[in-house]
Amino acid sequence: MKKGTEFIGLNFLSFVSKYGLVFALFIMLTILSVTAEYFLTYSNITNILLQSVNIGIMAAGLTVVIIVAEIDLAVAAIQTLAAVVVAMLLVNYGIPIFPAIVLTLFVGIIAGAFSGVFAGWFAIPAFILTLAMNSLARGTALIITDQNSIWGLPEGFAFIGQGYVGPVPFAVIIMVLVFVVVHVLLTRTSLGTYIYAVGGNIEAARANGINVFLVKVLALTISGFCSALAGIVIASRLMAAQPIMGLWDLMDVIAAVVIGGTSLLGGEGRIIGTVIGTLIIVSMRNGLNLLGISPDWQLIGIGVIIVLAILFDYFGRNKAI
Repeated sequence: MKKGTEFIGLNFLSFVSKYGLVFALFIMLTILSVTAEYFLTYSNITNILLQSVNIGIMAAGLTVVIIVAEIDLAVAAIQTLAAVVVAMLLVNYGIPIFPAIVLTLFVGIIAGAFSGVFAGWFAIPAFILTLAMNSLARGTALIITDQNSIWGLPEGFAFIGQGYVGPVPFAVIIMVLVFVVVHVLLTRTSLGTYIYAVGGNIEAARANGINVFLVKVLALTISGFCSALAGIVIASRLMAAQPIMGLWDLMDVIAAVVIGGTSLLGGEGRIIGTVIGTLIIVSMRNGLNLLGISPDWQLIGIGVIIVLAILFDYFGRNKAI
């Protein structure tokens, strides 16, 4: 009898491990579709997908960083800086759309690489450097705009955030492409193998000849690139840029990653989990807004979810040991 109970328990845990996220998303969507009158309408579903784009793109980059056992606290600030930079290049300096996008992506790459180099060179935890980068990026955005919003972006730029390819928003296609590229990077390349190895056991990775410094720099650089891309997309969607935009996005991005099963202790995580985590967070916020729940309470809810995800990961690892 005891063995039978243990067998059922193990099978249940295995089921939860494999399909728990999908089940949780299904339950949440069902509840919101019943309680929020307009939740399952076509326009609202499209809105949820569009709201997912910048969170999802940043979460894809952050997944790489967390797997390598670091964290990037500057993702939302770099997104804001990128939105401001691309808007200024287009409006204030009249630079064509494509070069402006390339230059803005380069800003994100430099910001991510800067944090990675300093964290690796001086063996400082990345959260300290990225916390500093968070202030640097937000401060720079405020200074270069003189705390003003930027409007009047060229019409052609709007397609990135507002255009459609058939019935599918182009911004959603960009997000899906980012997810696919990061998934391939993590599962089909040597760099992906090194990322998991460094996050799983840094000393063993060094002993096997892996350049830990370079892996961490590349992980944070990828995160910086994704954050800048998210900034470009949101600037295009709003056709404006503000130096205070995206103030609360960091919590949503972290929540999407940890809910998706990426361990804050490093070495574990999958992009498909981040995809589902993103949909859970954005759908929840959307549904709560439809129900008239205060954003203040939503913040508390997101914080509780992150704590529960961390505890689940901690106790799950201890039980495995």
